[in-house]
Amino acid sequence: MGRGHARPVRAPRGQVVLLRAYKVVGGVAIVSGDPIGPPDRFAGLLGRFLAFAHDRGWRIAVLGASEGALDVYRAHGLHALYHGDEAVIETAAFSLEGRPIRKVRQSVHRLERSGYHAEVRRPSELDAELRTHLEQVARSWRGIQPERGFVMALDTLFRLDDDHALFVVGRDPEGTPTGFLHFAVCRRGSALSLSSMPRLRTTPNGFNEWLVCETVAWARANGFEQVSLNFAPFAALLAPEAELSGLQRLERRALLRLKGHFQLDNLLLFNRKFFPRWQRRFVVYERRLDLPRVGIAALAAEAYLPFSGRDRR
Repeated sequence: MGRGHARPVRAPRGQVVLLRAYKVVGGVAIVSGDPIGPPDRFAGLLGRFLAFAHDRGWRIAVLGASEGALDVYRAHGLHALYHGDEAVIETAAFSLEGRPIRKVRQSVHRLERSGYHAEVRRPSELDAELRTHLEQVARSWRGIQPERGFVMALDTLFRLDDDHALFVVGRDPEGTPTGFLHFAVCRRGSALSLSSMPRLRTTPNGFNEWLVCETVAWARANGFEQVSLNFAPFAALLAPEAELSGLQRLERRALLRLKGHFQLDNLLLFNRKFFPRWQRRFVVYERRLDLPRVGIAALAAEAYLPFSGRDRR
């Protein structure tokens, strides 16, 4: 599958979105995160997806699996390695007050004074005109260069139903949509998880920070306890204040050599602005011998490596 063709998988009768998205690269089905929906359905659905993949001759790997789900993965014979950390904002505790967060606060106030405003829309609330605007924004943002990160296809963004998705749209002083955040609704409506953040290249500095703050304010007022931001690969190893073992220091040195090419620290720096709680995430795989293959497929799925062998299905 090509870039932008990550697909969600649903349970029978549409009960659950099993996988936020998956993409097949070089015979490896790269899955984006844990399932969305009731945890008690996870094991059965995972088993069905494994059978689905094996029937097609694929291996599977999960990027960004949560620590709490590892027992289920392991029960299916899968293994896990630390992959990074997800930044989670607790909506009740989040505040723009205080010196440490002043740069974000200044961005928010600057855009508000300029006349920017945000609105929250469920998929069913997107009329034809607004949807067209958002599609244009997303296409403009992706452009001819691949977007870093695991991105759903445009049509998938708009197909998810009201229980599973949310759009936070930023409008300029003239009322034109200039960017949006797309969230998956998780944990039976108690959390939002960021899946895409396209914007026009002409938006002012601080636009995404402002839109994240607008999202947190709305989420708090509407009963959402958490807003999950971008996944930051190897965050625990790249943190400057981290206390590391000798082996971890070697790993950190190798990552620092790579970060200029892979931009490993960009998401980490963005996430830190909001002083989130960090949740460890893992890469789940089938066999240790698969790890080199999984690593190459993951980098290709994230558009860090060109790869002509992507399966198109």
